[in-house]
Amino acid sequence: MNSINHQFVLAALERRSLRFRRGSGNSDPSPMTMDETGTVELRCPEEDTADEQSRLRREELQAVSGESEEILKVHGVAPGTKAEGITRLLYENANGINCKWSNNWKLNKARELHGELEADIVAYNEHRLNMKHKRNSIGFSRLFGGGEAEVRSVVAHNVHEDIGKVQEGGTSMLMFGPLIEYLDMSEGGKDESGLGRWVVMTLKGGDTTTTRIVCGYNPCGNDKPDSGTVYQQHRRFLITKENSLECPRVRFREDLVKTLKKWRQQGDKLIVCLDANENIYRKSLGKALTDADGLDMKEVVGNFTGRQISATYFRGQSPIDGIWSTSDVTITGACIMPAGFGIGDHRLFVIDIATDSLIGLQPMKIVRPKAWRLNNKIPGAASAYRDRLERLLLKHRIIERMGAAHEGSKDNQEAETRMNKIDKESGQYMLNAEKKCRKIKSGRIPFSPESAVWIRRCQVYRSIIRFHEGKIRNRGNLKRTAHRCGIREPLQLPLEEVYARLQVCREQCEYFQTQGHKYRRKHLQNRLRHARDEEDDEAEKAILAIIMRERDRARWRQLNFAMGWKWGRSVQMVQVEQEDSTIQEFTGQEEVHEAIWSNIHQKRFYLAEQAPICSNLLRGEFGYNADTESARQVLSGAYNPTHPIDEATKELFDTVAAIRQKVEKDSISTIIKHGDWSNFWRKPNENTSSSRSGRHFGHYIAGASSELISHFHAVKTSIVLSRGISLERWAQGLSVMIKKVQGCSLVSKLRSILLMEADFNCANKLLYGIRMLNNVRRHELMPEEIFSEKNRMADDGTLAKTLFYDLVRQSRRPAGLSSVDADNCYDRIAHAIASLVCQAFGVPQEAVGSMLQTIQEMKFFLRTAYGDSTSAAGSHIEVKTQGLCQGNGAAPAGW
Repeated sequence: MNSINHQFVLAALERRSLRFRRGSGNSDPSPMTMDETGTVELRCPEEDTADEQSRLRREELQAVSGESEEILKVHGVAPGTKAEGITRLLYENANGINCKWSNNWKLNKARELHGELEADIVAYNEHRLNMKHKRNSIGFSRLFGGGEAEVRSVVAHNVHEDIGKVQEGGTSMLMFGPLIEYLDMSEGGKDESGLGRWVVMTLKGGDTTTTRIVCGYNPCGNDKPDSGTVYQQHRRFLITKENSLECPRVRFREDLVKTLKKWRQQGDKLIVCLDANENIYRKSLGKALTDADGLDMKEVVGNFTGRQISATYFRGQSPIDGIWSTSDVTITGACIMPAGFGIGDHRLFVIDIATDSLIGLQPMKIVRPKAWRLNNKIPGAASAYRDRLERLLLKHRIIERMGAAHEGSKDNQEAETRMNKIDKESGQYMLNAEKKCRKIKSGRIPFSPESAVWIRRCQVYRSIIRFHEGKIRNRGNLKRTAHRCGIREPLQLPLEEVYARLQVCREQCEYFQTQGHKYRRKHLQNRLRHARDEEDDEAEKAILAIIMRERDRARWRQLNFAMGWKWGRSVQMVQVEQEDSTIQEFTGQEEVHEAIWSNIHQKRFYLAEQAPICSNLLRGEFGYNADTESARQVLSGAYNPTHPIDEATKELFDTVAAIRQKVEKDSISTIIKHGDWSNFWRKPNENTSSSRSGRHFGHYIAGASSELISHFHAVKTSIVLSRGISLERWAQGLSVMIKKVQGCSLVSKLRSILLMEADFNCANKLLYGIRMLNNVRRHELMPEEIFSEKNRMADDGTLAKTLFYDLVRQSRRPAGLSSVDADNCYDRIAHAIASLVCQAFGVPQEAVGSMLQTIQEMKFFLRTAYGDSTSAAGSHIEVKTQGLCQGNGAAPAGW
């Protein structure tokens, strides 16, 4: 056995352990069988290389047959899908990790296992890295990160010797996802000696529950003083630093047990993952951990399964690795995977722990918005969306019914009811067209003709297995699909051979998952060359766009990853400053929502009530929308107040009257043509968030290429504006709470962005941002400081400020420069004043009333880490919400 190469045996063990990977379709799909004598019977999946593959597989299985049969099995029950409220811990001796991203099979496999097993905590010892070396500059958080889950890591090595890039020993731990919220980095860390003997992560829950998770490595004895082994590193440290000849293994045991006892006396819960390098049941370290008069910990896997574990090193005869926990930690699952399943030469431990026993409560699960199926960068999806929506609009005569509602309604109330009914129905057609426009695929394997072959063959072999299980009845479709993939007589293949062929296809898919990008680039270049040869300009343009988009996406992912930018988390809890300067914390969905509504919405959107025109006397004369006789007198310049008014309001009235003398009444058209609509929607960014209803920007961008769909949207919006009514859907805003300062949860420091309906915002931008401002420019009423100069960037302003300071300093003149922010400026705009100003610039009163009525009736829903709220905050009966709202397309022009 000693003559067989170490890596060769590990490779053979890895292949055998693949049957336990998720998605294998069978508990033992291996086509290879071995009798009690170790004889291997092999069926080869490919006829053209049968002899060579048979020989290699026999050699591999013969190498495996010399190992203990126990290490080839799962000790316990193999882990399934992680249940709700469970924290999953993985532990393994990694036997070395390369600190690089490319050509790193261990890293790729580790990340696959983390995702497949849904790991929350991962402990690796013996990473064999000198983290101070310049070539090991990539931290573990960046090395194992890159997915959606946030990552934290603790990595330790012997800091007293700078041996080189590779240094024997080392311990590390990783934590993923929502548990990070409870990670106390100040209480965690590394072995105080600096030898990297163990690392610890500390979780602190809301009810003073503290749990410490430890990963340690006990050095293996070695009698070569000049070697770089962990044992000799520790021995040199003890001799030179402490003048001690004590055995490093004894010191490790004493120091670890002493530290654990100190934590236990504080009432902390403990979980310890160790490579003890000795029998964990018979030797001193394991006995010290389980001593009933001491730590009184339990060896987790043996205690859970009811039988002691066997060898954990692939060539060993006794268990030298283990996980121990105190009795107050609730274990819900524990097993040891077969040798070769993980990334090292020791077996992988998988432990499921009740989360509430770790932190005293269940961590909140962040609710993420649903993905959009409609993507206009995929031509087929946009085309399918337009075709289906056009058919539905014509079939149900939506445009004709809108015209009938406009012309046949007796009053605005009837028209509003009928238009809301049509809007709700047409919205269902839009969402249905999006649902049917394409299928969402995982995208884990970059598409290329080479990868597509193996993906389709995997699908066919899985279908054959389902056929044998009686789940597929249509033999003809299955046979035709198999023949297209080059699989002859698929239903005649023995089930064992199907599994063998499926395994080969899976291995190829795994290869393309990591190496498929180069085949993808090659495929795109071939298609581009073909389009140029055929002089197909449209195809060439589309392919170039795909190439540039994928190149830019990869480049920015690398930059963001390398720069270590940390995105702010969703709001899970808020803090409110009380009158006595104390801070009150609110947690839980209902408490957080109520705190935000009471401290933001119910204050911010009533700031306009401070304006004099909102006082009792003027409120009675002008109302909220300035659609009264007094408002018409102000616009004509004939208003004569019967009571005193403040000077500022009087100046505003005089200015409004002067503007009306220059600008013709109702000079801005409220009719939006389909050309105006389609031209507007060719420019916006599709990724912009909007709308609680699900009618996002992509719907309108896709519809802009259809004359029928653009006409439908334009007609609906024009009817609403010309009649001065409001759609119920428009009056439902979604407030997204964003942290201004990373780590600060004060409600006063949260930025609230109101997501309004996309078509409502489009109407406002067309009417106010374009048509009204064009009127202002036409009459030369636009101040020169409004808007930025063309061909200028923000950097130019910064440079100008720097030059100003230089000139002032050199000339020794007293000067000052002030940057002034108008606090909550949009939210302080009184609707009566806004209506008067907009009417003065030529906007019809009906259109102004439509926008202001929508804001006054607005229901403010919330989007936090708990998802989109089902309840909302709105106006009081006696006082309506005002302001123009952050996120309203009319707000910049209105301000």
